[in-house]
Amino acid sequence: MSAFRQSNRRRPVVSLGCRAGFTLVELMVALMVFVVGVLAVTGSSAVVMTMVGGSQRRTIAAAVAESRVEQLRAQSCTAHASGYAQTRGVAETWSVVPVALADDVTVRVTFPSSGGNVTSQIYRTYIPC
Repeated sequence: MSAFRQSNRRRPVVSLGCRAGFTLVELMVALMVFVVGVLAVTGSSAVVMTMVGGSQRRTIAAAVAESRVEQLRAQSCTAHASGYAQTRGVAETWSVVPVALADDVTVRVTFPSSGGNVTSQIYRTYIPC
């Protein structure tokens, strides 16, 4: 006799109801989850683009204010005076108030923001004399 005897047992029969794969309902649910995810990413990207545009305008306004303060620092204290200017689409107003041994400088920048609104920011520093 051989050590390797074949069994007379039959293999189990797989019924047609146990096929591997996805049902139509599972595919529909997966598709809906995917669509909701894509819509969420699309909606958040619009918000991000609006925020990027706003931060660019704020950066330009801060650079204009910094430039004004540096111009005043380069002048002698007797030449400091309040004023107004329009630079790179940003309206800037600065005021100089003499105090003991320094000048109190306040720069207000006004620029258009998203939605047609106008935003103002104030920067304040002291310039020693």
